[in-house]
Amino acid sequence: MNTAALSAPLDRFLTRVKSLGDRIRTDADAIEAASGDESGLPDGIAGAVLKPVSVEEVSLIAREAAALAVPLIGRGGGTGKAGAGIPLGGEVVVDLTLMNKILEFRPQDLYAVVQPGVITRDLDRAANEHGLFYPPDPSSWESSTIGGNIATNAGGPRAVKYGVTQRYVWGLQIVLAGGDVLRVGKHSLKGVVGLDLTSLIVGSEGTLGLVTEATMHVIPAPRAVETAWLDFTDLHAASKAAEKIFQAGLTPRMMELLDPIAIEVVRPKVAFPIDPSAKACLLLEADGDQAAAEADLLRMCEIALEEGALNSIIARSDKDRDNLRRGRRLVSSSLKEKYPWKFSDDISVPRSKIADLLAEAAEGAKKTGVLTAAYGHLGDGNLHVNFLCESKEQRVLAHQVRLDLMRRAVAMGGTMSGEHGIGLTKRDELTLEQSKEVIDLQKRIKKAFDPSNIMNPGKVWPE
Repeated sequence: MNTAALSAPLDRFLTRVKSLGDRIRTDADAIEAASGDESGLPDGIAGAVLKPVSVEEVSLIAREAAALAVPLIGRGGGTGKAGAGIPLGGEVVVDLTLMNKILEFRPQDLYAVVQPGVITRDLDRAANEHGLFYPPDPSSWESSTIGGNIATNAGGPRAVKYGVTQRYVWGLQIVLAGGDVLRVGKHSLKGVVGLDLTSLIVGSEGTLGLVTEATMHVIPAPRAVETAWLDFTDLHAASKAAEKIFQAGLTPRMMELLDPIAIEVVRPKVAFPIDPSAKACLLLEADGDQAAAEADLLRMCEIALEEGALNSIIARSDKDRDNLRRGRRLVSSSLKEKYPWKFSDDISVPRSKIADLLAEAAEGAKKTGVLTAAYGHLGDGNLHVNFLCESKEQRVLAHQVRLDLMRRAVAMGGTMSGEHGIGLTKRDELTLEQSKEVIDLQKRIKKAFDPSNIMNPGKVWPE
């Protein structure tokens, strides 16, 4: 993108939106803070950062941006893993974090109307006050926003039982390029009128417009949650145990896997013992009423022990449960501490093929000398394979392993991205999974929403 060519239009644009006052930021600190994400890609450089507080201000921004061909990028908590929030050259970042109110909560109708800057965990806490909960729980849920979750169709450990963000988005208010404000969806569970534009917008990574309001479904919270940690001697045993658990008619609330390297980085940090010979670990949860949750978890543990689990640690208190969960949530940050050049993929395959895919990843990494670590959502087949690079040079070698892994995932009937999205990190590899005809159709849809191509241009689809 030609930054110099944007200079004069950008100046005129900022003059036209001057009513935002000191919520227009062009200082170095603000630009730096809004120009990166958690993808591991180099930060870009935004042309300016705007912080609207209302749909009217977002509409003004979009209208004037379209008139002057100034590209926009919507931004939430900056926790994205695919580079969708990184400026390519002078785009204006529309930071929606000040639009952070829960506008309406109707527990009797099981929904909340929220602004895009509401923190994911805060929506869940608000639901908890009414005996309800919001199931999607991405690892960043203490800092990610509902708007960002909608942009990527975020998942999380509880997705194995409760599904991902799309299932909980009933309706949206979205500002299109040019400033038009569009409402799609409804305030009820059912609705089959016309095309499902709500679902089209979910997961579109900010390329179709800026979400300014969302009607989010919440559901009754289970009366009890039971948690266990199990160690295994190898990944195949853990994978087989998972398969048997589902075959027994059990649906875990959570089924998370750690491989040998993931285990080693968290072992010194957890408040419970991990068997010295463990080469795979499972974090399991069951929920429901107290008796059912206890019975389901005990049966899951029995099956795992029958399939070779070395032990089972069952939480006896909320503190125990938090400690076990922490063993899983610490993996990403612990890997990053030890391997600052690491990057990850979020491939997804049928659950029964996880062990084979991980074996291929290890073999490919062995040939290049690049270590890999895998962890994540075994229950739904979505794992985070991390390439543990110690230098820029190793990242180049790891890229080929990554490509091979994505090809294998697709060949196995899976996908190159289960929850992080395409953004920049996989944009140029999209053809590994989708045909030219499918990609061209999506580009035509993008053009219908955004004729002037100002909404997060250069992301998702290859040029």
